[in-house]
Amino acid sequence: MTDNPLFEVDFEPVGRRVEVPPGADLLDAARQAGIGLASVCGGEGTCGRCRVVMMSGQVSEPVDADRRFLSQLEINAGHRLACRVKIHSDVKVHVPKASLVTDQRLQIGGLARALTVESAIKACVVEAEPPTLRDLRSDLERVTDAVESAYGLRHVTAEPAVIRQLSPAAREHKWSLTAFLHAREIVGFAAPTRRPVGFAVDLGTTKIAGFLVDLETGADLASGGLMNPQISYGEDVISRLVYAGRGPAAAAEIREVVIEGLNTLIASLCEQAGVDKHEVAEACIVGNTAMHHLLLGLPTRQLSVAPFVAASNAAVDVRARDLGLDIAPGAYVHVPPCVGGFVGADHVAMILACDLDKGDRVAVGVDIGTNTEIALCKPGLAYLTSASCASGPAFEGAHIKDGMRAASGAIEAVRITAAGPQIKTIGDAPAVGICGSGIIDAVAALHGAGLLNHRGRLVPGGPGLRQGPKGMEYPLALAPQTGIDRDVVITQADINEIQLAKGAIQTGLEILLESTNTPPAAVDELIVAGAFGSFLNLDSALDIGLLPRLPRAKYSQVGNAAGVGAKALLLSLKERTRAQKIARRTSYIELTTFPGFQRRFALSMWFPTGDRRVREDA
Repeated sequence: MTDNPLFEVDFEPVGRRVEVPPGADLLDAARQAGIGLASVCGGEGTCGRCRVVMMSGQVSEPVDADRRFLSQLEINAGHRLACRVKIHSDVKVHVPKASLVTDQRLQIGGLARALTVESAIKACVVEAEPPTLRDLRSDLERVTDAVESAYGLRHVTAEPAVIRQLSPAAREHKWSLTAFLHAREIVGFAAPTRRPVGFAVDLGTTKIAGFLVDLETGADLASGGLMNPQISYGEDVISRLVYAGRGPAAAAEIREVVIEGLNTLIASLCEQAGVDKHEVAEACIVGNTAMHHLLLGLPTRQLSVAPFVAASNAAVDVRARDLGLDIAPGAYVHVPPCVGGFVGADHVAMILACDLDKGDRVAVGVDIGTNTEIALCKPGLAYLTSASCASGPAFEGAHIKDGMRAASGAIEAVRITAAGPQIKTIGDAPAVGICGSGIIDAVAALHGAGLLNHRGRLVPGGPGLRQGPKGMEYPLALAPQTGIDRDVVITQADINEIQLAKGAIQTGLEILLESTNTPPAAVDELIVAGAFGSFLNLDSALDIGLLPRLPRAKYSQVGNAAGVGAKALLLSLKERTRAQKIARRTSYIELTTFPGFQRRFALSMWFPTGDRRVREDA
């Protein structure tokens, strides 16, 4: 050991890491990592803007500046001012969105899709008689009588939470109201001119995408996203399941942070759309099986160990308030069915959005993320076949020396010419790191330039390559042109991480084709879905073997198909029935049980061989 070891600072959910000497200032560490923490006072401890939450590790004790801006309760929970923190060990830090100067780029939307709206929510305009001394019916009775009379219904009900909303709303609007009905149950009230709104969510391991839609017309009202705050408890699903498995308090804690994130998103989208959150009469949330279990508070221990069995795969309709979602008081949340293992409702939503269940062509859908799900359909087969690959967080910049998530200054595209590397950054800002699409581009460019052999080893003596502190590396941007006063590089260790992710996806695709007796030449279409897939350079992905070269296939990138599917399931009862059929008709392959899996995975980490040279074009 050295006398002055370097400590690693892990900033989440930004996904940046930096090594600093003992006693370094946390705000300075953030600057070195290229993270724009708000600091109006320049780090003097007088503005209180650089708030962070210490998740783990040893740091200096709180000082007067911390106490000036933070309550004792916040300090006890780990809240600190970054400019007042000295680092004494490896630490993990949560950076609230409000403390960031710039936002991250999140892929929210996906392919457009025509749909006949058939919502579970019916808006009933009510004109009720006000109470008098001769008419002493209760508020609920006079409103339900009016609904039953006007719409030919019987036995209309409402829960106490909805009745609490009714009495003040009825008098405010002079007994002219819109009642939102779910079957024969009133779930909320609004002014007579208002229409019911729905909230659709793709609850990803890394990112959350949300949509507000008009439940009568299907029109999009607002959309937005945020990083999944559960990242602070682990970048992969197994880490989060293990944390939840510590006990009821831990499970509640990791569940509550995602509910808080969803409520923040709801409030933001409602503000965008100019609607009241109590006009949100229903929600639909899709996610993988782990996200599904953590959200619903289901047991997770059996899901985190082989054979990875879900507590339940069934679709559920649960009260929003029971989850903690702040929408209409009686609203329901629809959570579609999962398939099996870690193939969850988000995969069902992707299949539905891409029409993979129609079976009119041989098609493969690949939803790339921290977990990558793959589905294959063939005409004439009564089922679809799916698999899940643990591709890991490398595509989000994790475990990459200068990796980061897609934010201003992230290198997103790379070419290597005879003159050296050419890069493009998000926002055309000075480079501060490299995001997933840039990492794939860089690896493909190194391989194409002959600087990376088929085993994934950087070739010593190659143009631009150099020996770094921890092995061979290739500088993509030099210190004078970066925003962090040092070079941004890709290292041998970074390439190894991409090999692991690439190997997982390639193995999954090969096994899926082989197990269904599908020759590569028979595939008509390969659909790339997911946030990362939206920005992926397909040529680079094909060059390194991340995606297979299928001789007859049409390749398409469809964006957040799971989010599109979630909207469809929110808007249409018919699509919910279809989702049930998809889940029943989809068989799941556990890749690790396939004969020869380990050898196949090892070989899949190699890169394709072929002509490799430095491209002369500038």
